[in-house]
Amino acid sequence: MKYCDAVPITDEQSFYPWQPSTWPAPPLEYNQEFGSMLRKIFHESLLFEIENVINDAPTMEHRGHVVALSILCAIDAVSSYAFQRSNSVRCLTCGRTDKVGPRYKKYIQEFFPKEYQKFSDRIYHLYRNSITHSWNLFEATMLPGDQPIVELNGTIVLGLRHFFSAFKESVNTFLVKLAEDSTIQASALKRYSDLKRTAR
Repeated sequence: MKYCDAVPITDEQSFYPWQPSTWPAPPLEYNQEFGSMLRKIFHESLLFEIENVINDAPTMEHRGHVVALSILCAIDAVSSYAFQRSNSVRCLTCGRTDKVGPRYKKYIQEFFPKEYQKFSDRIYHLYRNSITHSWNLFEATMLPGDQPIVELNGTIVLGLRHFFSAFKESVNTFLVKLAEDSTIQASALKRYSDLKRTAR
């Protein structure tokens, strides 16, 4: 993606976190420099971008779906680095495999604040899948503010700003774990290498 006018397309020496074609070649094995680069990519091309949209809006009213969609997709992106090879589950209804669900839910269970972890399955199905594929929420509720996630009469309710704060915390928790866990390091390096190979 190239969407910043200030980026000289021919400048091959520069690294722009939001532009994968400028990402450096992956190292042969994980190192601290690679971890720092991932931190920069996640912070500048995910967290800062979403936060800018939130901060620019006087209210989340009539912006909630767009902000929620970006957070839910960003979880998808980071989870693909954390758990590259999570087991695929075959849908009992349609028979298709779900490569995203296992890693998405595992990411929430391992890296999100504790109050979100027990809702990982429902966040994936009722928020991520519903907003991504149907644009609306049918079996869950989203509020525009900083309300913590709760279950009220069987329905999950979360505040969008609180959800974003929880996502930011999860990214930082993931990056700490990345620095010390060789399995996650291998997964992140594989994902980065695969993406870098496709970048134009």
